[in-house]
Formats: sequence, C-alpha cells, structure tokens
Amino acid sequence: MTTKLHNDQAKLDLIENVGFDRYFKPGKWAEYNRQFFDGLAEKYDATNELHSLGTKSRFDRRAVARLPINVNAHVLDLCTGSGDIAIEIARHYPESRITAVDASGNMLEVARRKADGLLDRITFEQGDALALDYPDDHFDGAVISFGLRNLASLEAGLTELQRVVKPGGFVCNIDQGKPKNSLFNVIYNVQFKHIAPVLGKVIFHRGEFNSFRYLPESNRYFPDQVALIEIFRELGYLDVLEYDYWFGAVAQQVAVVPDHEGGSK
Repeated sequence: MTTKLHNDQAKLDLIENVGFDRYFKPGKWAEYNRQFFDGLAEKYDATNELHSLGTKSRFDRRAVARLPINVNAHVLDLCTGSGDIAIEIARHYPESRITAVDASGNMLEVARRKADGLLDRITFEQGDALALDYPDDHFDGAVISFGLRNLASLEAGLTELQRVVKPGGFVCNIDQGKPKNSLFNVIYNVQFKHIAPVLGKVIFHRGEFNSFRYLPESNRYFPDQVALIEIFRELGYLDVLEYDYWFGAVAQQVAVVPDHEGGSK
C-alpha cells in the first residue's frame, strides 16, 4: 500500500463505501469527519473497547512511555478525540503541559469531563489539524493518535506538525497497522471487518450510522507501517523509530523534527 491511495479520490470512495453521504450532508471531507465524530462522541470510548477487545488503554500506556518527553515539555496532542493520550501523557510525565486539539466540539466536551483534575496542565482547544493556530517552533513534541487517517491529507498534517514543533523535538503517530503474523492476521480481519461491525450495529448504532464500518474501510486507503516510515523520511523527518503492538495491528512511529536546514538540532 502506498500513500497514493490516501488522496482526494480515496476520500470520495470512502464517503460512498461507508455510507457517510446517506447520514451526513456537508460539502467537504473535513466537515463529514467533524459531523461523524460529533455524533459518535458519547459512544467513542465504548466503541474503542470493542474494537481493541479491551486492550486500548494498555497500548496507550506503552506508546506514551516511549515518547522522548523532557521535564517541563509542552506537548501537542492533535486529534485528541476523547483525550486518552493527553491524559496518559499528563499522568506519565507529571511536569509536562499538554495542548489537546480536535475538530469536534462534542469530543472535546467528553475529553474535558474525563480529564477532570488534570485541567491545570491539559488545555483542550478546537482547531483545524491542517491549519493550526500556533506559531512555528511552538511545541517540544506532538502526538497524533488514530487521527492521521481522518485528515484530508496525511502529508499536509505531518508537515503542519513539523512546522509547530521545535527542531530536535519529536512527532509521533499511533494508528492501525498491518498485522505481520499470518494466523493472527486472519483472526484479526474476521473480528475487525466482520464481527465488530455486526456487534456495533446491534449494540451501539441502531438506526444510525454504524461507526464500526468506518475504521476497517478507511484502513484500505491508509499506508502500512513501512509506507508511513518512508513518508516521514520523505518529509524530512529524522531517526524514525517504529514500534508494533498486537503483532503489528497497532503501530507507532516516533521521529525527530529537523532544523530549518534539514539536519538535527
């Protein structure tokens, strides 16, 4: 799979394949995406538990523990959703500050409720991932978790993250990967593409858009781990590290932002 699949035509195909156009009536992809997550917000955490068979919090902790966060770091959590990563960073790195951004106001409301007691260090803000309202070199690092696939352009999203993170800082992506164990891959695909959508419709989404159709369908257009590493490098990122979880079904890339001349700071 290559990044060429994650383009404007792919988004149009995805809108039709998952049935977005039968439930939402905006004029562009970003608005489809916002309306989708606004509607999903109160059920989002429960759907994540079903998708991950209850393992998401464990992967979050392991992924956050691998972030190169220094004392007093200011970290951006882009596409924060219901705030899991921002909250985990605040707990794991108690001297850090986190700015958590999402396009969905409803998701941010859920995140603020969950982060009660940590709001002195986590700031939740609504914003556009492709046009962040922050100056260049503003953050010490940034994370985007299960959000890169939702952007109109993943290259533009990674470029914008590179702009707002200081040279020598880090950018981390966490998302679906492609399982590397053949037997697990068969089991995973049955659960991910067939069982979960049926359970999702019966349990969570009676009479409304079934969110469990979106993730497996969007995965058809999303680059695998190898392709994502290459995209990071093509965009100028340095020292790209890859970590796989659940036999590669979840993958994490952590890369260093180059200085303005293209080298490390």
